[in-house]
Amino acid sequence: MIDAHIHLDDKRFDKDREHLIKQAQDAGVNAFITPGVSVSGFSKLKNLTKLNPSIIPSYGLHPYFINQHQKDDIKYLDMWLSANQSCALGECGLDYFLKGLDKDLQQFYFDAQIELAKKHSLPLILHARGAVDAVFQGLKDADYFNAMIHSYNGSIQQTKQMLDKGIKFSFGGAIVNPNAHKLHKLVDYCSIDSIMFETDAPDQSLHPDFKQRNEPVNLLKIIEFYAKITQQELTQVINQSERVVRAFFSL
Repeated sequence: MIDAHIHLDDKRFDKDREHLIKQAQDAGVNAFITPGVSVSGFSKLKNLTKLNPSIIPSYGLHPYFINQHQKDDIKYLDMWLSANQSCALGECGLDYFLKGLDKDLQQFYFDAQIELAKKHSLPLILHARGAVDAVFQGLKDADYFNAMIHSYNGSIQQTKQMLDKGIKFSFGGAIVNPNAHKLHKLVDYCSIDSIMFETDAPDQSLHPDFKQRNEPVNLLKIIEFYAKITQQELTQVINQSERVVRAFFSL
């Protein structure tokens, strides 16, 4: 198994990161796509990949941290991608859920990063909270669809349009909630060759332990739950999702 989206560089993992990685590896999770979110964390992420090669880095400017970014960070990201190995560009995108995040400024950084992804021939790891239509429009405007939306929760209509463009989706702990009926229908609608799985740890704790820190080992629970609700063989789901991740990120 490969975790398609986890923030192993988060400071909440500083005290026990290696232990948690080993625990997940013992459960069958052998690699972790870890997206950077701001230039201030790029060096830490790069150093972690040197210490543990199971951490696979991506670099981007997350919309959550819009007030920390500088417009020159786009140039810095461009140079960083030229000098350092990255499996993708991101996490980037748009967030219309949190209040106080300037939409125009978000759009500037998002559009610029799509262009960098095109320049460096990299797939995009996308954040689209409350902004699925706007994110898709940005991709259409740039005519670039080599992208995965993480923690996806769009409508069936939105999903069909993006599937037609080859966009991938990653699902996390939200599907483990037995009351998430709309999300379960969405997950079942998506073809298995369009799906990846993630923890998004340390965030997105699993039902019912919402106050607990999410941990890498939980990827297995997420995949097991998906196999159960879609009535598929667990081994088949694991193998197919790994193929999707490896192909998308060119691993």
